[in-house]
Amino acid sequence: MIPPDLGTPLSQAELEQLEALLDSDIFRGEAMLLDEMQGLFFAVASSPDLVAASQWMPEALGETPAFEDPAQAQQVLELIMRFYNQSVAAAATDNFELILYRTETEEIDYAAWCGGYLTGVDLAETDWYDAGDPDEVGELLFPLLVLADALPEEEKRSIKPAEWRRLVQSCEESLGDTLARIHSYWMVLRTPPSTVRRDAPKTGRNDPCPCGSGRKWKQCCGAAGLLH
Repeated sequence: MIPPDLGTPLSQAELEQLEALLDSDIFRGEAMLLDEMQGLFFAVASSPDLVAASQWMPEALGETPAFEDPAQAQQVLELIMRFYNQSVAAAATDNFELILYRTETEEIDYAAWCGGYLTGVDLAETDWYDAGDPDEVGELLFPLLVLADALPEEEKRSIKPAEWRRLVQSCEESLGDTLARIHSYWMVLRTPPSTVRRDAPKTGRNDPCPCGSGRKWKQCCGAAGLLH
C-alpha cells in the first residue's frame, strides 16, 4: 500500500515547484521535464511487465544529480514519487489530463510527451512486441510513433504531406483514447480471466439427484433444465 503522503496528488504549486527543480542545475539538463516524465510514467503504468523505480529513475532524472544536501534529495524524491503515483492512478482511468506544453510557435508539443512514453516502452523487461500480438501492439503504438516523429524515415516519406497532416491531427485528437486502449490491452494480459473451477463432481443424468429425493437427477431437479 502507498503511504498516505506519497499517494497524495501534487497541487499546481507543487507541480510548478517540481518543474523548477527538474530544470535547475541539480540535474545538469539531464532530467525530463514534466510532460516527458508524465509520458514515461503512463507507459510504465501500462507496461506488460512491472517496471521498478530503480529502472525508470535514471531515465527520469539522469544518472548523476547534484543535490545540495540530503534534505533536498529527499524533497525531490518525494515529489517525484507522488507525481509517479498520481500518473499511474490517472493512467488506469479514462478521465485524465495530460501535461502538454507549447512550442515556440505556440503549437501543442505532443512530441516531448510521446517521446517520454516511448522511452517507458523500452524499459519493459519483455519487449512489447514479444509480450503481445506484434500487429496489435504495432497498431496501438503507431499514433505515439507518429506524434513523437519516431517513424522510420522511409515509412514517413511514403506518406504524402497532406495525408501526413491529417494523420497527425487524427493521432492528436485520439491520443487519450489510444492511451486508454493500450492500458486496457496490457492489463488484460497481465491478469487473464481465471478458469471457473467446479468444486463438486458434475451430476450425471442417471445419477441420484443431489437433493435427496431418491429419484434420478434427470427426473428431478435436472428436469427443469431439460424443459428449456
